[in-house]
Amino acid sequence: SQALQKSLQIPAAGSAAMGDLENVFGVYCNGEPTMDGKSLAKLAKDTKLLDSRLTATDVDLVFAKVKDKTARRITFSQFMEALVIFAGKKGVDSETVQNKVAASKGPVLSGTVAEANKFHDDKSLYTGVHAKGGPSTIDTDKVHDISQIMDRSDADVRGVSVNYQSGAARTSSGNVVRATSSAGRAPQTGSVRQSNDATLPRMDSMRRSGTGSTRDLMRAESSKRLALSRPGTGSSRNLTRTASSKAVVSQPSGSLALVFTNFTGGAAEMDGRQFAKCAKDTGVVNKKCTPTDIDLIFAKVKGNPSARKISYLQFVDGIEHCAVKRGAHYDDLEQLMLKSGGPTFSGTVAEANKFHDDKSLYTGVYANGGPSTID
Repeated sequence: SQALQKSLQIPAAGSAAMGDLENVFGVYCNGEPTMDGKSLAKLAKDTKLLDSRLTATDVDLVFAKVKDKTARRITFSQFMEALVIFAGKKGVDSETVQNKVAASKGPVLSGTVAEANKFHDDKSLYTGVHAKGGPSTIDTDKVHDISQIMDRSDADVRGVSVNYQSGAARTSSGNVVRATSSAGRAPQTGSVRQSNDATLPRMDSMRRSGTGSTRDLMRAESSKRLALSRPGTGSSRNLTRTASSKAVVSQPSGSLALVFTNFTGGAAEMDGRQFAKCAKDTGVVNKKCTPTDIDLIFAKVKGNPSARKISYLQFVDGIEHCAVKRGAHYDDLEQLMLKSGGPTFSGTVAEANKFHDDKSLYTGVYANGGPSTID
């Protein structure tokens, strides 16, 4: 109504001031018919309406006051009402606030501007390769593309390069022999290069005689080279493992050492999981010596905090700790462990099913032996 517009000092519709305000409203709405709270706060900041009396928090509170209860945006009429409230908080008339907003040319966009740096801006101070235009993005002396190592010259119907044929001589057997280079390298016959390694002749002889496969020989040669590449003296840990292995082999059957190897799978060392299973399957675990106690004993006997396994001697030491924990004699506990002999494996047992177990109930092709796997 005109009375309300006059009381709020809102410009009449169609006036120049109203047109400017509508244009500013549309710019800050970014093409939308309504404005959100972020855009209103941006407008108040850009038009310098904010001061000690009208803060950014006041703008958010005014936006929440003029919008509808469930709405997230405000219309143009609600925007004009917000400007009137801004004027009241600032202690000025509404026309002053409206003129500031109408004079806006749109959102003010600002960014960080780098400070002047003479070593970057003044090219006359460049040194080294940068003084001559900077480094090349492609190094011609290095292989950066497959085209640099591919021979794309003309070839015959067999795919052999013409350049290769012109620079080679053919022997009576048909093999191509490359001429010796000026560097003194030995000639190469066919696709097999001469080598001081005796592996290739041995492979060739085995293929001719049929005594073995090339893969078997390559595996043997790899194992031999790996053994030769290892230090001859070996580390103290390797020596310990070798000694433990020999000690285990020399022990008679039915000994504690045999129980140790049964639970380690023949290895010279035992980890915590195997030690716990050994204690459980051999009956070491009871109310006095719980699985938690077994883990603590394992951590105690292995000594080094970074170690993950124990040797046979440490295993025996652990059994002694278990005997003390149980309040029993070591020999009695040893005899208990010898009775088990090795790990106990358990699995889920299927329930009886007459249609599977009783073959007299089979029908169809299964009654005659089942279908053939090969047609």
